[in-house]
Amino acid sequence: MKKKLHKTGYVLAMGMLCLLLQACHPKPVPPKGSPQYTMQFNLVASGSPITIDNTVTTGPTRYYIDFMRFYCGFPTLVKTDGTLVPLANLEVVKFDNQIPDNIVCNKSFTFNVPAGDYKAIRFGIGIPPTIKDTVKTWHLTNPNDPLNNFGLLWVMGSIQQHNIFRDIGMDFFVDTSKLQNQRPNRLVEWHIIEDDTTLNLYSTLEFQESFSVGNGDNHVTNINVDANTLFFNPASPIDLRTAGTTSMDNGNTPEILLGIAVNKNFYAAVSKP
Repeated sequence: MKKKLHKTGYVLAMGMLCLLLQACHPKPVPPKGSPQYTMQFNLVASGSPITIDNTVTTGPTRYYIDFMRFYCGFPTLVKTDGTLVPLANLEVVKFDNQIPDNIVCNKSFTFNVPAGDYKAIRFGIGIPPTIKDTVKTWHLTNPNDPLNNFGLLWVMGSIQQHNIFRDIGMDFFVDTSKLQNQRPNRLVEWHIIEDDTTLNLYSTLEFQESFSVGNGDNHVTNINVDANTLFFNPASPIDLRTAGTTSMDNGNTPEILLGIAVNKNFYAAVSKP
């Protein structure tokens, strides 16, 4: 009987020792994923979400947007010490439903970023001149390159417009009725382009936002594009019922001036809520 108790005590003692050793030497924890950062673009009107092909009634003129795409140039994060963290050279932001979303033509873009403390996001609207100066025609074969044909390559119209990239492309319909109570029926097309020598419409936006990311984190920045500000900006209002289509064709001064006004309003329409 004593031998059995002794053996039982030995087994219990060894079990306790094993538990202590496991406590002192825990199993390694698998590392979490890399820190990530997401740019989420939202289409709104006076701050409220809107959807493609649905009539917007807030504002002096009723309208609905059928197609909207624009280039987001050199998206870059700024660390609190001033270090710049480039995210990409170029992305295509799209709000239309004509093609499926993909990694370069989308409303949401996610990037792996270094862990740390950040203070701002900056980017431009359109193709940065440093890219545009080296790409005169569409010649890329990579299907996931933003300069591939995602609807912003201009291949129609006059000879001057062939193989020109649009910074911003928009198709929308306007209610032309006096009472503003009809389904918008007048198509307006805006194709905002710039030449290679004199007209530089590209500039940089920067939005302050303090955040920190570590392994496994994903910080999301929401960026609004407000259609009402684009159309009805008090500093530069556009009368949708009389404004025509613009392709900013060479020699057509009214179209060029309209395109410049649209581009100016577009920058004003982009904000971080």
